[in-house]
Amino acid sequence: MSGDAAKDMRAERDRFVAFAFSAADLMLEVAEDGRISYASGAGKHLTGVEPGELIGRQLGSLVDDTDRHFLLNLLASLGVGGRIEPVTIRLTAAAGREPVLCVLGGCCLPRKEGRYYLTLSGARLPMAEAAMQNKRDYQTGLLTAEDFEERASDRLKLARELGSEVKITLLEIVGLQDLAKDLPPETQAVLMGDVGAYLRSKSIGGDTAGRIDGEKYSILHAGAVDQAAVAEKVRQLVAKANPAAQVAQALGVQGATLELHAKGMSDEDAASAMAFAVQRFAQQGAAGLSFRNTEESLKLLLSETVARVRALRSTMSQSDFQMVYQPIVQLSDRRMHHYEALVRFGDDQSPFETIRLAEGVHMIGEFDLAVVQRVVEQLHLARKNGQRPEVAVNLSGHSLESTVFMAALRELLAPDQDLRKQLIFEITESTQITDLVHAGNAVRQLRQDGHSVCLDDFGAGAASFPYLQALDVNFVKIDGAYVKALQSREKERDRAILRGMVWLCKELKIGTVAEMIETEDQARLLLDFGIDYGQGWLFGRPEADMSSWLHRNAIQAAAVPGGNHVDPASFSLKRK
Repeated sequence: MSGDAAKDMRAERDRFVAFAFSAADLMLEVAEDGRISYASGAGKHLTGVEPGELIGRQLGSLVDDTDRHFLLNLLASLGVGGRIEPVTIRLTAAAGREPVLCVLGGCCLPRKEGRYYLTLSGARLPMAEAAMQNKRDYQTGLLTAEDFEERASDRLKLARELGSEVKITLLEIVGLQDLAKDLPPETQAVLMGDVGAYLRSKSIGGDTAGRIDGEKYSILHAGAVDQAAVAEKVRQLVAKANPAAQVAQALGVQGATLELHAKGMSDEDAASAMAFAVQRFAQQGAAGLSFRNTEESLKLLLSETVARVRALRSTMSQSDFQMVYQPIVQLSDRRMHHYEALVRFGDDQSPFETIRLAEGVHMIGEFDLAVVQRVVEQLHLARKNGQRPEVAVNLSGHSLESTVFMAALRELLAPDQDLRKQLIFEITESTQITDLVHAGNAVRQLRQDGHSVCLDDFGAGAASFPYLQALDVNFVKIDGAYVKALQSREKERDRAILRGMVWLCKELKIGTVAEMIETEDQARLLLDFGIDYGQGWLFGRPEADMSSWLHRNAIQAAAVPGGNHVDPASFSLKRK
């Protein structure tokens, strides 16, 4: 080779290296056995070591436990000549450091069969913060339903801004749970992790796939997702985990793919239609998505979403809803403690779904204010009858994060400061609170104004304990699933967790409320566990008239052995 030719080759090589460095912090060559055979770049801030020290190490050792399974499945599915679209992964944290979020890209060159060429770059700060806050299903590593909706909405808006076509595929993998539950725990964990990793590999950025509910999954993607191919892959994974299983007869995949790039549709409309599709899928499964074609499906979903939003606005403007009140009692003597105010709509409309819709279309603040206004009116009416009951009103975490909402709420309550002793606020987690600092300040303000604050559904999600750390509340309401598990011998783990939660709350001087109590045995066990208050059909079903409960429970309280006959209408909520 002539000197000029060699010089040209070096120049060409330098150009490729320069281009690679301009797009990535670290370049890796990985052999078929997963060992790193070459590393170069300025990647010490990602891995904690110089690139040369990575040579010989297994690629998987660099990746955090939450994403290792996903990465290995992604590489295993990459054929010769294939390319990895950029995905986000977490790298293993060095001592004393948080995991580092990176963007991974790469390919498997035709002339280098069995070798992968990968690039790693530090994720931009907003992307990293959003990804680190996401809650994931512990079995599959997929996003939970609420976090999928939020993250998919952000990705959808970005893709539409860039002119990219985006689709959502909703899949129901029927029979997977039954096949998995027959496996040993370790094997079951591997199977569900493999299924989750496979579905993630089909999604945009590797982080827009979710587990909606049980056997229902969602994938936001750009290319095609072949449902038959998904079914076959899941069957292979199940057969690998349990060769004796009759997979073909026990497993089926059904669902629908919706295109989200219709002309003339705004980003907000497309996001709303997608959210509505996911919610319908969660309720009805694949049967709720039986449309003739994707264009028709999107139009129908959008028109239904618009109709529901209009109905919601009409409901709020006309206060066209009812309030019912369910008693919460002291478990020790069954005395009335306070009520929870619950919303009811006509035509058997689900309160939960209506609230989710209000959150999805950013109307939850208006809705929460309308509910507070109605409860305040009924408290004024009760006061005219000589009664001063205390009532807990639900507030969405979204409302709590809004400075405008908090100002409007305090303005609404300002004319009657006596209400501060009667009105309790119960923070619900139908959607995740993302700004805990802001929410913590709001809770602090409510308590300074004289209100007590309760954290609802404690123990139901991964964020419960961070919430307890950030939000200085008076009470927590323990998720009803723990109450249901009390009398099951198979749920001893849940009972141990319940004991731990009660102990923690007592250490923090936080009162505890158990919900969904239906039997005397449940009430006795909860009292033995040290829980302070109870709510459920055992003590009373929700009713529209508070005064009837006040009178009835005053009589019942007088009949409790050892009771001191305190009028429950004057019983004050203890302030911590």
